[in-house]
Amino acid sequence: MTALLLRRLRDLLIILVIVGTMMFFVIRLIPGDPAQAILGPTARPSDVDALRESMGLNGTLWEQYLSWAGNVVQGDFGTSITYHAPVLGVVADHILPTLTLAVLSTVLSFFLSVAITSWQAVSPRNPVARALDRFSALGMAMPDFWISLVLVLVFSVTLRWFPSSGYENLFTDPATAVPALVLPLTVLVIGQTALFVLTLRESLLGELPLAYLRTARVKGLPERQVMLKHVLPNALMPLITQLGSNFAMLVGGIVIIESIFVVPGLGHLLMGAVSTRDFPLIQGVTLFVAVLFVLVNLLVDLSYALLDPKVRVA
Repeated sequence: MTALLLRRLRDLLIILVIVGTMMFFVIRLIPGDPAQAILGPTARPSDVDALRESMGLNGTLWEQYLSWAGNVVQGDFGTSITYHAPVLGVVADHILPTLTLAVLSTVLSFFLSVAITSWQAVSPRNPVARALDRFSALGMAMPDFWISLVLVLVFSVTLRWFPSSGYENLFTDPATAVPALVLPLTVLVIGQTALFVLTLRESLLGELPLAYLRTARVKGLPERQVMLKHVLPNALMPLITQLGSNFAMLVGGIVIIESIFVVPGLGHLLMGAVSTRDFPLIQGVTLFVAVLFVLVNLLVDLSYALLDPKVRVA
């Protein structure tokens, strides 16, 4: 377990170096001068040069990189050009909406997928279970932006049941927050549940031919008990892997949902940073997502080690 933890911490450092270096050079391929974009086309050249100097953009590319990397090692990710505040503080202010959507949608999708797949396994000929199975494939095929627009049209514009945009803190004002979260959560849950159901179903099908199930049936155990107590726990292992990687990607790739429903999360923040050429903020958000990705996968590996002794020994 200790060796696994040390390996993952090593991987975290390597990934941070690679992601940070790549993003530093890639974002500087964005056309235009950030200082000129901030001050506008009518700004005096002297003002533009002064702003470039304050932003650290007057040196060579390597000098800029070494200066940025040295500051990051000391915990200084720079100051946001747009918000005029430390990057870490800006990211912290916008992380809660994204994590709220990601955590709630992942938890709901997990329990829904386990319930649907278990029902399908215990009652394979039930018409509702078979309909849900077909809906899983349909949910994978529908893009999130299309589902979002349909839900807004039906439930916000036509029926006026839920707001079409906005966000409130779930912990400070739940009465206002819950209705605003219904539509974006529904969009995320549809896609994730479909993916989790397909993953878990394939895992279940791989478990069914194994010898230990024949032994359980020979002992006279009911089929329901065989499925729920023997097959399902073993089949959950691939789903745990899918759960971790999907959650990490969800945090970094929730831009469309946050843009449509005007949720002030990391995706919305990153889009604004790119449009304003806020280099420090772009780098800070991408590094945060990279850290989260590695940490979530570390938790997945640790859960594997706890659930499967063979992984612990390896």
